[in-house]
Amino acid sequence: MGQQHPGWQGNQNQPPGGFPQGPYPPQGQYPQQQWYQPPAGPPPQKPKNKKFWLWLAPLLVVVVAAAVVVPIVLTSGSDPAPARAGGPEQPASKSWQVHLDRPEHEKGLGSWEVGDTVVVAHEGAITAFAKGDGKQAWRTPAPEGGKFCGAGTRVVGDQLPVAYGKELTEQKDPVCQFAAVLNVKTGQLGWQQPFDAPQGSSPSKPTGAALEIMGDVVVLAQKYGTVGLDLATGQRRWVKPVVKPTGGDSGSSAIMGMRPGKQSLVVSLSGFISDPAITFATLDPATGTLSQGVDYTSKDSSQRFATPRLLSADPPVALVNRGVEDAVYIVMDDKFDKVGTIDAGHPGTAESLAGDGAGVDAVDNRQPGRRFLISGGLFVTVTAIPLNGTNKLVAYDIASGAKKWERPLADGKAIMPLAVEGDSVVVLVSPATPSGDQRIARFSLADGAPGPVETYPLATPSGGAPITQDFQYFWHDGRLWALRGPSNEHDFDAFSLGK
Repeated sequence: MGQQHPGWQGNQNQPPGGFPQGPYPPQGQYPQQQWYQPPAGPPPQKPKNKKFWLWLAPLLVVVVAAAVVVPIVLTSGSDPAPARAGGPEQPASKSWQVHLDRPEHEKGLGSWEVGDTVVVAHEGAITAFAKGDGKQAWRTPAPEGGKFCGAGTRVVGDQLPVAYGKELTEQKDPVCQFAAVLNVKTGQLGWQQPFDAPQGSSPSKPTGAALEIMGDVVVLAQKYGTVGLDLATGQRRWVKPVVKPTGGDSGSSAIMGMRPGKQSLVVSLSGFISDPAITFATLDPATGTLSQGVDYTSKDSSQRFATPRLLSADPPVALVNRGVEDAVYIVMDDKFDKVGTIDAGHPGTAESLAGDGAGVDAVDNRQPGRRFLISGGLFVTVTAIPLNGTNKLVAYDIASGAKKWERPLADGKAIMPLAVEGDSVVVLVSPATPSGDQRIARFSLADGAPGPVETYPLATPSGGAPITQDFQYFWHDGRLWALRGPSNEHDFDAFSLGK
């Protein structure tokens, strides 16, 4: 028997009931960003790539323990921003934008930074763009007119494992049955093989899969089964039905997420019939054996844990449904012991934490993105991104689960924290107005105090701002690359900002 964590009491006002089977939040919970258009008038000209400072009005002090936190406005000040350390600022590089001709409602599967290119996977094709100017380096459509349905979270030796389906469901989703390896330097597909993961007595046809390269094996996880394929040839090495290593398995356990760890794969599992526990375990890529499992359960039957979406393997972090409508982040150590929990709240409410797939359609083991980062014992993320209005940048102490600080924005949305640089969190912030500039702002990691902001003009062909919550991002050396997941005929599919 594996180790068990008894969990913690949830909201006692939560009505009793079953637990959802789908991802958190429910599909369509976060509507796309829209703007109210004010009466027409000539907009003022915006200077390009100019740095501003964030200024707090007198006496606007953040006190986390107090009842009121005053929103800040990202406005210009009279003092120039300091030059970059190590010398004068370098000339700004040319920003670029790309729009692709994509089918309506096409889903995104992930994106990667590969040398001097950025690569994005959609259902219809996988495409690479030059980081310098956005020119298309290559484009690889799904084989035999099918659709891609899964991809690894990382590139190993210029190879990316991908899954695809030739058959489509009535909803035009791919029946995910084939695996391949893609050379991300050339865009060429290598071997292509059916993987036939066992699904027990389930009549459903999975439309996604998780894939990762570990050593010389491509490991696939698809609901009730796992498969290991030889990286060089695609030949099957092993196949396993999913059985929880902690015992008490009723035959209904399924893998919900899989990511590469340091020596083995980290997986999350959920039992749907007789056992409400969720489980975290390791998967040996050489044999497919699940081991080192730890169960998490809730004492409150109305707050059952379910659908553990694995968002990180180092450290292990999962977003777990709790009861019918709430969710919680669980942060663990390498042995899956609980380090801390952060209440994610009820999805879509103003104070809930953004729990979407960050541009990835996370269905049937497709690997979701995330909107948080961990640094210095803090869990930094954003609250729900509303249709209209603003949200907050927030930080939680992981050990206690208590909110360390929050930074409300009065004139835009915090889309996501991009990185920690020194003692600052770099954050993508939406424009203050429909025709405003995109902003990259810095806030103190210690207390959320505002720092400098860089602004960049970026308007779609229709004249509005991109729906930036639908992208995945790469940030370093003062440069941002963005790759869109779900299709939108009025928006960019890729863009770059910065130096």
